[in-house]
Amino acid sequence: MPLDLYQLRTFFAVAQTLSYTGAARRLYVTQPAVSHAVAKLERGLKEELLRKEGGALALTEAGKILYRSCETVFYELERAEERLAAAGRAAGVIRLGATVEFGTTLLVKYLKGFINRNPDVHLDFQFRHELLAPLLRDELDVIIDCRSHKAEGLEKTPLFREDYAVIASPEFVRARRLRQPRDLAACPVLSMDKACLWWGNFLNALPAAERPDFASVTEMNHIRAIINAAMEGLGVGFVPRYCVMKELKARTLVNVFPQLKLLEDNFYVYQKAGRAGLERHRALLAYLKQIKASQLERA
Repeated sequence: MPLDLYQLRTFFAVAQTLSYTGAARRLYVTQPAVSHAVAKLERGLKEELLRKEGGALALTEAGKILYRSCETVFYELERAEERLAAAGRAAGVIRLGATVEFGTTLLVKYLKGFINRNPDVHLDFQFRHELLAPLLRDELDVIIDCRSHKAEGLEKTPLFREDYAVIASPEFVRARRLRQPRDLAACPVLSMDKACLWWGNFLNALPAAERPDFASVTEMNHIRAIINAAMEGLGVGFVPRYCVMKELKARTLVNVFPQLKLLEDNFYVYQKAGRAGLERHRALLAYLKQIKASQLERA
């Protein structure tokens, strides 16, 4: 049978979200309309495309084949639509995701220049800790993350490297007589997790004999909370240095061990390869690749 474009688009939305309800919201139709379109497509193809596995919706092998073809077709149509509508200009909507602290503190400021230069591109922002899954479900078009991700069809572009700082209030440093990393064993430590995996770039930069055993760990699941708690003298924090440039300059916080060379992370831009050819994506990537860590510290 001839493949119906509406049915394919509906199936594609279900495959992206693995939810009939989620696909209905994305397409602005009712859930029964989505179910009916997918069922009609399956009858026409004489293939099961989706099935329930452990209570969750999953693609069958036939569904995976059709999904990959849909990605190619609909991304190519999106590219054609952009070329026809924009006449070579960067235009359209980009849903941009970034890590919470980086996005809210610096990215929105830095992208002012891109927005001013590209008035036909509309940016929507989402700041969250988990970014890969929304990208793979096409809820986001481009993400900026300091984690290294691998997934089929994903394009990865390195940006700048970020460094870290061990922070505390000046009064806390004096009262606790913090002079070397081993002194942290007797201090309350502020961390994103109880196991102090968050402190890995600090601990792994030290020789094993010099690594402190943290006796008192206060878990805080937001970088800004760690910064504020450190300023209040509640403990020692470990954060990306760009997050605390104002506090370091104002001396409300100090870099406890400025002489230490800590391990660094890299920020990356991720997007699906099928969308990388969009003019608006190319324009955004070219702008983001100009970011230097020193620029962010001055922002």
